[in-house]
Amino acid sequence: YNYLIGKFEITNGQFYNFLIDAVAKGFLIKKERAVYYHYYGDSLVPSSDYHVKLFDNRIIYRNDSIILNRDFENHPVISVTWYGAKAFCNYYGFDLPSEKEWEKAARGDNCYWFPWGSNFDSTYANYYNSGDPFEPGTTPVGYFNGQKDHGCQTSNAVSVFGCYDMCGNAWEWIDDFAGKAVPYHIGKGGGFNYHTPAFLQVYYVSSFGPGHAPDIDMCNRMDGFRIIKRMTHE
Repeated sequence: YNYLIGKFEITNGQFYNFLIDAVAKGFLIKKERAVYYHYYGDSLVPSSDYHVKLFDNRIIYRNDSIILNRDFENHPVISVTWYGAKAFCNYYGFDLPSEKEWEKAARGDNCYWFPWGSNFDSTYANYYNSGDPFEPGTTPVGYFNGQKDHGCQTSNAVSVFGCYDMCGNAWEWIDDFAGKAVPYHIGKGGGFNYHTPAFLQVYYVSSFGPGHAPDIDMCNRMDGFRIIKRMTHE
């Protein structure tokens, strides 16, 4: 089958609009100063209400209201659980990519280490101590596009299929489980917080594991996602 994949990671603005609309319509549950999604379970995860997001200074939970910090509207949403990413997809009729789908979009038919090739320097991606003007934190989606901003000259880090930020910025949730008996999903692409270039290669995979397993719906500060739309044929 074929599929379409997001050119950019989902932004704070997009996720904020989802939260407001989905809470108002009862698709998400707001309680105990948090927002939950009822996931009906699968082979490894029981049916339950799971956290959608850890609120931060970008999307704020204050006085029972959800507030968007417009300064970060076009930055990728982070601190999202896998269930929050899945809820967004289910609400709008999208999916999270599988590991193979994500990797295909990142490197095409090439055996590159990174979406643009096998060369690397700090002009290509946002990672730990990369020195971009937004350090330490996320950059706006598509920032590394070959343009100059705030005195920072970027290289065009687009993948062969036209996707940005598949290397660095937000760490991206994938639909696949980490293993047949591990109830945690994997991430791809590396992130801005502590990852170095070795973690940003298209082949690198990470997940929570049994040795340091948190709650099933926990996340790291850098966790975000992008969406796909699978195209079926009659």
